[in-house]
Amino acid sequence: MTGVVASFCMSLDGFVARPDDSVGPLFDWYTAGDVEVPMVGYPITFRVSPSSADYLSSFLDSVRHSAFVCGRRVFEYTRGWGGNPPGGGAAFVVTHRPPPSDWPASSLAPFTFVSSVPEAIESAKAAGDGTVGVSGPNIAQQCLKLGLLDEVRVDLVPVVLGEGVRYFSSLGSASLERVEVVAGAGVTHLRYRVCYPQS
Repeated sequence: MTGVVASFCMSLDGFVARPDDSVGPLFDWYTAGDVEVPMVGYPITFRVSPSSADYLSSFLDSVRHSAFVCGRRVFEYTRGWGGNPPGGGAAFVVTHRPPPSDWPASSLAPFTFVSSVPEAIESAKAAGDGTVGVSGPNIAQQCLKLGLLDEVRVDLVPVVLGEGVRYFSSLGSASLERVEVVAGAGVTHLRYRVCYPQS
């Protein structure tokens, strides 16, 4: 798989986080099974159901040599993943502010700070194998509006949050073509190709 891919856990009512950016029960499926799946480039191991393990392992393998783009909000909320961005490759943060001056240099070293989404995506493609993982709903929405997003993945969790941060506010002129559906334990994995109108 190559291209720009956004993947989020989402509630039935369309939220990827609570108003305070916490994910609550949206990540429960990562520990709901017996099959171990190590995260690429990050020192954690998921324990998921067999069907989720196959789906998750395939996805993680596909982004093993990719680069990563996120927004400043996600970067700061995760505290830069402790200097270990997901995927273990090059990482780019879209922001108009300078890097935090009070963070350890080791936690900032893997990240390059850029001022626009197109610049981040172009740099990430050049830095990896052409596949780019996108983190943060705002960045995914901007990619969608700019015609830069190739694939949408949704790990749909059967909970209702009622409020919070939405995955998408609008698809705009794009549409989604179903590629894959996998039923897991406490989650349904949905994979879509993004289709844009012909110009």
